Order: sequence, then structure tokens, then C-alpha cells
Amino acid sequence: MFRALRGRKEMRWITALNLQQWADTLAARSVFPEMVADLIRASARDISNIRFPNGDKGQVRGFDGVLEAAGVPPYVPDGQSIWEFGVNAGAAAKAESDFEKRTKEVDKAKRMETSFVFVSPRTWDNPKKKLADWVDDKKKLGEWKDVLYLDGAMVEDWLCRAPAVSARFAKYELNCFPAAGVRSTDEFWDEYSTRFGPQLVEAVLLAGRVQQAEDLVRKLSEGVSKLPYAADSPDEVVAFAIAAIRSAPTDVRFFLEARTLVVDTEDAARQVATSGLSFLPRSQARQLAGLLAQKGPTVVSAGADDKKHDHEVLRRPSSTDLGHALEGMGFNSKYAYAMARSCGRSLAVLARRIPSGTAPRPEWIEKGAMLLPALLAGAWHVRSKSDQTVICGLASVQDYAACEAPLRQLAKLQDPPIDYVTDVWALRASVDAFVNLGHLIGAEHLERFSAAAREVFGKAIEPPKADEVYRPAEQRGADTHSHWLRDGMMNTLLHMAVLHEQAEFVVPGTTPQDYVNGIVRGLPGLSRDHRLLVSLQDQMALLAEAAPIPFLEALERLLEGDAMAIRPIFEEQKGLVGSHAYYYGVLWGLEVVAWDPRLLLRASVCLAKLAKIDPGGTVSNRPINSLRAIFLSWAPNTGANAAQRKGVLAHVLNTVPEVAWDLMVKLLPRPHDHSSPTQAPVFREFDETEVLTYAVVWDAQDFVVEQAIARAGTEPSRWTTLIDAMSQFPKDGFERMVAGLDLVLSSSAGEARFTVWDALRKEVNKHRTYAGTDWAVSEEALARIDPLLAQFAPQSAVEKSIWLFDDWMPDVPGKVDSDDPTEAIDAARHEAVLDVMRESGRQGLIELAQRSKQPQHVAMAARSLEFGFDELGQFFLQVLRAAPSVDVVAGSVLAEGATRFQGQWTHFARETFVLERVAPERVARILTALDESIQTWNYVQEYGPEVNDAYWRLKPSYFVRGDADELLFGVRRYLEYGRPLAALDAATRRLGELPTTLVVQLLDGAVPELNASARGGGNLSIYNIEHAFDELRKRGDITPDDIAALEFRYLPVFHLRRQPLVLHTLLVQRPQMFMDAICAVFKPANREPEPVSEGAEKLAVAAYELLTGLQVLPGQNGAEVDYSALLAWCQEVRLIADEVDREKITDQRIGALLAHAPFNQADGAWPHEAVRAVIEHLASEEVERGLAIERFNMRGVYSKAFGEGGQQERVLAKQCQDWATAMPASPRSSAMLMGMAESWLREAERADQSAAKESLRW
Repeated sequence: MFRALRGRKEMRWITALNLQQWADTLAARSVFPEMVADLIRASARDISNIRFPNGDKGQVRGFDGVLEAAGVPPYVPDGQSIWEFGVNAGAAAKAESDFEKRTKEVDKAKRMETSFVFVSPRTWDNPKKKLADWVDDKKKLGEWKDVLYLDGAMVEDWLCRAPAVSARFAKYELNCFPAAGVRSTDEFWDEYSTRFGPQLVEAVLLAGRVQQAEDLVRKLSEGVSKLPYAADSPDEVVAFAIAAIRSAPTDVRFFLEARTLVVDTEDAARQVATSGLSFLPRSQARQLAGLLAQKGPTVVSAGADDKKHDHEVLRRPSSTDLGHALEGMGFNSKYAYAMARSCGRSLAVLARRIPSGTAPRPEWIEKGAMLLPALLAGAWHVRSKSDQTVICGLASVQDYAACEAPLRQLAKLQDPPIDYVTDVWALRASVDAFVNLGHLIGAEHLERFSAAAREVFGKAIEPPKADEVYRPAEQRGADTHSHWLRDGMMNTLLHMAVLHEQAEFVVPGTTPQDYVNGIVRGLPGLSRDHRLLVSLQDQMALLAEAAPIPFLEALERLLEGDAMAIRPIFEEQKGLVGSHAYYYGVLWGLEVVAWDPRLLLRASVCLAKLAKIDPGGTVSNRPINSLRAIFLSWAPNTGANAAQRKGVLAHVLNTVPEVAWDLMVKLLPRPHDHSSPTQAPVFREFDETEVLTYAVVWDAQDFVVEQAIARAGTEPSRWTTLIDAMSQFPKDGFERMVAGLDLVLSSSAGEARFTVWDALRKEVNKHRTYAGTDWAVSEEALARIDPLLAQFAPQSAVEKSIWLFDDWMPDVPGKVDSDDPTEAIDAARHEAVLDVMRESGRQGLIELAQRSKQPQHVAMAARSLEFGFDELGQFFLQVLRAAPSVDVVAGSVLAEGATRFQGQWTHFARETFVLERVAPERVARILTALDESIQTWNYVQEYGPEVNDAYWRLKPSYFVRGDADELLFGVRRYLEYGRPLAALDAATRRLGELPTTLVVQLLDGAVPELNASARGGGNLSIYNIEHAFDELRKRGDITPDDIAALEFRYLPVFHLRRQPLVLHTLLVQRPQMFMDAICAVFKPANREPEPVSEGAEKLAVAAYELLTGLQVLPGQNGAEVDYSALLAWCQEVRLIADEVDREKITDQRIGALLAHAPFNQADGAWPHEAVRAVIEHLASEEVERGLAIERFNMRGVYSKAFGEGGQQERVLAKQCQDWATAMPASPRSSAMLMGMAESWLREAERADQSAAKESLRW
């Protein structure tokens, strides 16, 4: 039953009459407060305090209800409120009595902060006074903050606004029948749980999923819009969500139950979409999950066959977890565990094995024989001839139409086993279908399926090349089968291998597993042709789970010897966004097999051999990373226990030593480590893994550390890697590390020993510097390393000090305790250079600079020594004679001497450069360390043209701080040496001081420099250019035409600029200029075009950018448009277009320009009334077509949730329709907008079909 209420459609399950009749029952007195409390929870999110006793407690002394919440008009007052209920007849009299009583009891100050609310399920029954008058009278008394009286009619309306509450109370309290298509969570749970015998308990659905349940409850409470989950069937997802809600803390449970609806039909989904509740769509309503998700939190459910990649798959519980949960249904532990294993840990199978008398039996089971070909195929693409041939073979018919005919009947059932969307047939829930129909599969079906599997999976498909024209997979070859069929049949293979007991599926003369193994072993080329692995990439994980032994056998053969047969799978193909390779499927398959402890060794050796031949690439999904994830100490991705993992890992390291070190490095314990789960089996279960205690993790880490140390040898780089990780080693591993360091430091010397010692010292310094943090190694542990640092410390002061100059902010004591951490660092560096000077003199400083990673810090620290003139001169001379790698030190010494000794020093420096015959370019680089000033530039010029030229070619573009003359000198000098971009950068904050002619000159000169730059000048240069143009636009001594000419040359730079250019302004002022741009881009319609030169091509590209960037209309001033100016411009442009034979394209470009019109201020519709009038006047279909196309393109890039369909396009269509309706006086404009609306609706339809189709696959 529906009614229109306040402009929206509501579902009315409980009427005021129902409430009136229910009020006469005894139950109403105790239940009505609960109903109101649930209505409040469904309406208000921000509730600070709520106390509404119900049941036997509903008739106690005190206020009937107390609430503190953020107000939600019209029924929930803001702030504090007390509530009184009147269920019996004479509610109006009770309201009067309660009002007087509570007014006397509550002090005035409290009442001024509190609202008084009286609620009754009965309609107002006082004939002498209207309800509104009673409320007004009480409000006028000013005794309370506010006064509300909610009678039966208002409660009816409130229930309409809260359908989740209405549905529950309608069924369980008032015995009404809710409208079809919507149920409360209690209602659905009662139905779903009683499908099982005995009745299902929540723990069964939550077994192994407690964390997922808690996450779901949290997200529902937070209002997360879309919550996609997948399980064996969509109903299992809905039931899981309800079980999670029912198991939540009481206050959370009541809150969510009051706000959550189960929606069954599309009509119901549309009705409740605007209710602001949470939704659990199922059955037909799943098609509108995208719509519901835009309106409120929505659990988007999917079965095993139609999950998308963004669906979170509900974890399949272990048999132990499920067995414990089944005990809650009354089964003994032994039977419960056996049941958990026999049902394959699947709720769909469990429902068949322990059905209740009321469990619904799918009507399609009676017609199971009709469904067998589809059951074996899983899914297929009807437009693929290859798919049709396979389906005919499975059905043993010649005519494909005969295969589809019975399926159409099944697809129309209320709960169909198969769906048809656009051009794809797909089983709705393959697990359910196989479990129910597997026993019908006979020898004749198996023979046909074997032949079909060899046909579908046995052909090696050449992967597409990067430069090949794109075509969908179904079109790449006449014999190519669709991914629908390939995925579907591989799922069937898996079901046969794993679910045969549950389905009572048998294979005459053999076992189901051997039958599946035989099919896989029979695939031609699986063990010798890498192209077959490529072809099966998307199905490889399923194949590996279905037939792990044949899968491993094939890989082992391909990996024999030099493995040349399999190497091509690592070849990467470059894509638009990233790279793609064809080895992922093999990795996924091996990750699946590695979960089996019996096959872990074989799978790991295969992965190690793949890692050995892996050439590396841009993607992180690589064989060695799969090995890491499998053996990671704190999150192993295998069913093997610790002892098994250790034994297998040791064997892998010895069998494939080429990857041993790299693997050990990846397995070393690290701070803030992370890992992602590997591909896990869908159905197969292995023995319960051991509990990961700290002892188990530490023992595994000790083994990794031991193996890593053994393989580090005396290689310094390997020891530095171990040192970097040693802070996370467990105690025994740390002791092994200390012993190993002692050994390697004792057995090495020179640079090798220093490298290890230096890394160790830095590590110790870091932990002592940050000793107060939770990640720092204890002082007790660091004390174990101190003897090593002391014993093997280098004798050289230089080597002792290098670490201080390797980083910008080295770890020194006192750094973190000071307001200025550089104070401690500078002090340490000063002491270091003093030590070096005492031991080795100035030559030691040069050595220190040469060996450190940041030599400029050596130069800065050396300034604190304050050498005299002679000593500084000698130091300068020594640095010049050293390698150019320390020229930064020479520059620092040069700058220091110039500052302290001025002319005497600069004269000395110039003579020194000459005497030492330093190359001009090197001299120039050293001179760039001097201050940016006219004195410096004059000094550089004294060195002669070679040095001066090199200086201006190489120097960084520092900001000029001198006066205007100095600024002009520097800018002109940059320009003289072909560096206008550097000049703009140096002057960017002082452009106002440059004459206009110079700014223009800079912009003119920057064009060829930008063109010659591989990076297009970079973002800073583009910013400086835009800043220069902004400066020109403010000036009066340059014409708009001159600015426009410059802008035209810079159009590629302005493609992201939002503000209109001067050039754009001229285009909409000068029709001839607009037409010049049209003619530069588009050929004449009827005349023979002239040959296009290279210059004309470049002009066409620039003109096209100009036209597409034009977004301001002739006659436009902000949000207003001058009709006369716009019409005159359009008419003149069209006249010129006629003369140059470009009428059609010109009209379309006029339309594209009009598409950027502002909204009309009077009626709020688009476009502006001036544009509407021009459209009516021009009466041009091409103008209107151009406008419609541009509006379509203006949508730009957009994103959609999976399964959303065409909701966004419908919103756009509705927008166009509303605009069209708003302008009856402009018929052409209105008709154009209606046409645009129809286009958007067609797009919406296509999006719906695409979403429905994809939902079958993902």
C-alpha cells in the first residue's frame, strides 16, 4: 500500500486505525515505548542518551522516556526531552495531567532546557479543542523549552518515514501484512534460519568471519555508502549482515535494526530509496543496488559467480570453526565437525544437507536435466560462434536455438538458476546448482564435457602485441572462446574435484579427482608451450586448485634445464597506465597450491626457479615476492606448520642458491612490516594451522637470520643490509648477529672493514639518539655492540668523521633534545674538522670532503676554523688541485675569502686560477658560489670571455636582491646568453620593475627554449610564464593584439588555465579572427583544399587548442549575456563562413561555444535567456548539434561504482528535462534539451546493460 506524502512516496504498513485498534490490547502498553524508541533510533543519528523502559519495565514510576539527541524535525526535539505515553482511552486527559504533574516536579531552569513530549497511538480524541490549539496553549505558557503532542496520525506518518521499524512491528506486534518486497531484518532472519533443521544460529554465519562482521557493523554505523560482499550465494551475504547486526552490542544492534531493511523487488527498492535507511537488497532488488547505495548504506551482495573485484569475499570458515558453531545448533562435537567437513564449509551445501521441513526447494530442481548443459558450461557469450558450438556439444544437439529454448523458461522463474543479460548466459549460483544437480551428471555428459574442455582450454592463443589494434577477445579469432565460457567451465572442473561428495557426483570407473586430472593432463602443450599458460592466465588459480598435481608436473617440465620454454611469460607489454605481463596466472596457481603442506615444497621450488629466471620489471607482483608472502614469519600463507615451513625453506635455499640471499633479505624482520595475502584456495581445506605465538614467530625469524648471516659471507653490502634490519631481530638472532659481526670485522680490512664498521656506528647512533622511542634498541643490547665499535674503529680521524657528513641531519647525541637540532650537529661537525685538522691538516679536510656523500657540509664546517688569509689561500689551492668532485668546497672557500678579505682575496683567487691553469668551465662553476650582485658579475667579467660566457650559461637562476639597475643587468645578461627562462625565474617576484618591452622580449625568447627542453621547462617555468602574462595584462603600454599574439604562441602552456586569455576575448569580439581560426583547422566543405605545409599543420594544432579553450561568449559579462551583441557576432561569423565554404562546421563551433553559456538568473534554468533567443533566431540544426555534443563532452572524466548502472545519466537527463520544461517560450531550445535528455537516457540504458552484464562475471 502506497501513498503520496510531502512530495515523496512512502510505504504505509501501519495506519492510524491499526494503531487505534492495537492500543486496546494489553501488549500495546508495554510495547509502544519500544516502538517509539526504535523510531527515534531510525530518525536520529546523534543520540547522547536514550532511556525508554519497555516490557514489564515500561510501567514503572518516573518519566516514561528520557532522550538527549540532535533534533530531527518534525518528531525528535533538539537537546534534552522527557516523554510521556498515553495508550489507554482518554489520552488527551492524561496528556493534560502529565503536563501539570511534570511541570510541578521539574525545576524552572531544567524545564527551560528540556522539551515535553506526549505520544499516543490513538488519534486525538478531544472534540472541544483541536490538537494544534492544545499544543499552542501549552507553548504560550512558557513552562518548557518546547511542547509536542504526537497522536496516532503523526505516529503513522513517523512509521512511514521509518519503514524498517514499521515492517518489524507490523508483522510481530500488530499482525498487519507489510507491503510486498520489503522486510525487517527479524523477518528475513526468521525465514532464512528456518531453512535449516534445526534452526540456524548466528554463530554459523559468523564462523571464521568475526573480524569481517565487526568491520561491517562499524561501517554500517558510520554510514559507509557501498559495502560489497560475496559468498556462495547472495542470500548468504544478506544473512551474514543480519547475523553481524544481531550479534553486535545491544545498543548498536537496536540502532541498526531500526534503520535496516531487506529489499526484495525493484519496485520496493525505488519506494524506499529516499528513506535514509540502510539497505540489504536481494533477488530482483540487487539490480538497483547502485541506486540504493547513493541514498544510504547498502550491502551489495554477490554469489560466487557474480562477484566483482571490489567485493570482499566472506572468508570460508575452517571445519573446526564451523564445527564449533554447529554445536550451537544442538549437534554433538563429533557430528558437528563431520558435518562441517562434509558440507565443504559451504552454507549453500549445508542447507541441502540439513534442510528443515519449511526449507524452500528451488522449483528448477524438478527441471534439472534441462539445466545440465548450462551447469557444465557455467556461462557463455551468445554472439561467439565458438561458444555456441561448445554448448551444442554439451547438449548433444545440432541447433543452438534448441539449447536456449529451455533456458528461457528457467530464466523466468521467480528464483531462476540462470540469468540472461544482453548477450550472456550465466548460472546465478554455480555452487548451489552443482550441489543440487551434480548427481544427474552421467557418463555421456562427462564424455562430452571432456571433449569440450580440451577444445576450450587446449588452444594456445597468441597474446596481443602492444601495437596491435585493439579488439575484444571474442573478436580476435574465429576459434576464440569467450572468457565467460572459460571461467565457467574451469569453475565446473573445480566443483567436480572438490564438491563431488556434497553433490553425490560420481564418475564411473574412477574418482572425480582422477577424472579432472585426466582432463588437465590431456591439454596439449601445457607442459611444453608457454603460450598455453598465457591463454589460461585468468583461469590458472582455479585450474591449480582443481588439479594441483598435473599443474605442478607441467611447470616442473617447463622449468627443467635453462627454462627457455617458459621465459617468454615474463615479457612485459607496455600499456596506457602501466605494464602487463603473462606470468601472473602461474604465480596465482602456485600460491594456491602452496597452501597444501604436502605440495608446499614442489610449489616453492617452482617459484624459486621462476624467481631465478625473472628478469625483473615495473610491477611488484613477482615470484620472489610470492615466496616471501608464503614464508613470512608473522603471516605465513600456507597450511604448513612452522617445522614444515623451516624444512621446505632450507631445501629451497639449497636447491636454488641463486635466489637465496634475495629471499632472506625479504624475510628479515622489519619495523612496520606489511604483507598482502596470497591467492587462497576457494574450496580446498587443509589441516588447521598452528597458532602463531610469539615463540613460533621468533623461532622462524631466528632461522631466517641464521640463514642470512651464513650467506652474507664477507660481502660488506650484505652486512650493511643485515645491520639495517638487526634492531628487529629476536634475542637469539641478535646474538648471532653480534657474533657474525665480530667474525667479519676480524677477517676483513681496509675499505671493506670500514664499510661494515661505519654502517654499524650509524645504526648505534640512531638508536642512542632516539633512545626514548618505543622502536629504539635497549641500551643493554647496544652495549653488546660497543666493544666491536671500539675494537675495530679506524685510526684515521677522517674515517671516524665521515658519517657526520654523509647525511643532511646525522644522528648525534642531543639532536632531539634541542629546539634547534642543527646546533648539536654543527657542534659535532666542528669537533670533527678540528680532529681532522689536528691529525692530517688541510689535506685531511679535502680527503674528508672527497669521501663523504655531502661534501658541502665539510665546506661549511671548515668555515668555523677561521683560517687566516695565507692558510685559507693554501687551503683553496689544495682544493683546486684535488678532484673536481670537491669543487663545492672550493666555491665555499672562495665565497668565505671574498666576504672576509674582499679585494685582496678576489685578486689572489683570480691569479691562483690562472697559475693552476684551471679550465674556464670549472672556474665558472666555482664562481657561482659567490653572492648574486653587480660586484660579482663585474668580477667574473675580469676573468675574460670564456669564463664569463660559461658562468652565465651554467649559473643557477638565483633571486636578484639588488636595486633595479642590478636586476636589469642580470636579466639582460641571462637573455644575452639565451636563457630567458632563467631570467624570468630570477625576476619573477620583481616583474613590475621590468619595462614592458623587456618582459615581451623574455616571453618571445622563451618559446624556442621551451621547445628545445625535453621537460618543456617544468612546472616552475610555466608558473613564471603565466605570472609574466598576468603582469602584461595589467599594463596599458601594450595592446591586446600584441598580448594575443604572444598568447597564441603559448597555447600549449595554457591548456589547464581556467581564466580566459586576451586572445579569447578578441575572438569573441572579432568575427573575422574567429573565422581565421576555423579556416586554419577545418578544410572547406566543397572546394579542393590547398596542400598543407608543416607550418600550416602547426598552426592548425594551435588554432584547434584556441577554439577548444574558448569558454566565454560574445557579449558576456560574468553571469549576464548581451543578446544583441551575441546575435550580431553569430550573424557576422556565419556570413564569413558562407564566403569561405565552411558553413556546417562553423555552425557546430558556434554551438560548441554556446554550450558554455551561463545559467539564467531569472528561472535558474540553462542556458541563459539570451542564448535561448539566439538559438530560436538562428534556427540551425548544426548549431544545436554542436551545442549538444559539447555539453556531452563537458561531462569530462567521471567514475562509477561497480554495478551502479545508469543512475548518473538519469540525473543528467532529468536535469535537461527540467530545463526544457522551464522555457515554454523557447520551443527550439526546449526541444533541443529534450533531445539531449533522450540521449542521456539511452546512455543510461547502455550503462544498465553493461552493469548487469559485468555483474554476471565479477
